[in-house]
Amino acid sequence: MKPLLYSFLLLCSLAVQAQESDLFDVFEESTQSEVVYATFKGTQLINAATNETPGEGVLQFVMAHRFGSFNDDYLYNFFGLDNAQVRMQLDYGVTDRLNIGIGRSSFLKVADGFVKYQLLQQQKGTKTVPVSITLHSSTNYRNARYTDGIDHATSDRLSYMHQAIIARKWNRKLSTLVSPSVVHFNLVPTAQDPNTTAHITLGARYKISNRMALTGESTLLSNREFSSGERYTTPFALGVDIETGGHVFQLHISNTRAMNGPYWMARNPYSASNGGLFLGFNISRVFTVKE
Repeated sequence: MKPLLYSFLLLCSLAVQAQESDLFDVFEESTQSEVVYATFKGTQLINAATNETPGEGVLQFVMAHRFGSFNDDYLYNFFGLDNAQVRMQLDYGVTDRLNIGIGRSSFLKVADGFVKYQLLQQQKGTKTVPVSITLHSSTNYRNARYTDGIDHATSDRLSYMHQAIIARKWNRKLSTLVSPSVVHFNLVPTAQDPNTTAHITLGARYKISNRMALTGESTLLSNREFSSGERYTTPFALGVDIETGGHVFQLHISNTRAMNGPYWMARNPYSASNGGLFLGFNISRVFTVKE
């Protein structure tokens, strides 16, 4: 009888310990770190990519538009509309942290494919992670014909961009990013010119209301002159984000016309000092295709 009583008491003791353990587990879970979401409203700041991805099972369509420059018969060309450039993008959230997509731009008829992965997510709580880090890579193919009379190989048309997007949401209003980037062109003007260049993009977003925010970005280390005499300048942009239900409308002004990373980042020939400014906008729309 005593062994049975001892066994019963032991089982009761274990049951009580298990319940206490479960309660402690629940308590610990309630105080775990919380991921910081919505650092930026869209997957693009203006030209620059942000740390954001659409989310698992979400299909996103982005239309980017750049009007003609202020110094190119602006009024005659209907406020630059006659010389506009367009880029269309379609991307999909494979998981909440992995995003893949394709795009096509009228600038040099460039087609591109890209992948983004959230390597690290900003967190607050018992375990603080101060920043998020997203890896972003793209491959770009120039479809426009060359006018130099040379029969170019397919590889001559390829360029690449790889970057780490380091972002932080400081508070409800202010978010910033720093993106060290590497750009590679298979074809450069002469053998003396570098195929690979390094750049760093700085960007910020500041909310001025629940549905509106100011944005800005600039990419350093982009000022350079090639041996052929081609001069490339530092790209920058200022804009306004407007949230309209399922859409994000981004209106901006920049000194860049291209919308593919390698071209606006490393081969931007326009300067604001001589009127090389472009009005433009981005519109994004998301569709949940997988619950």
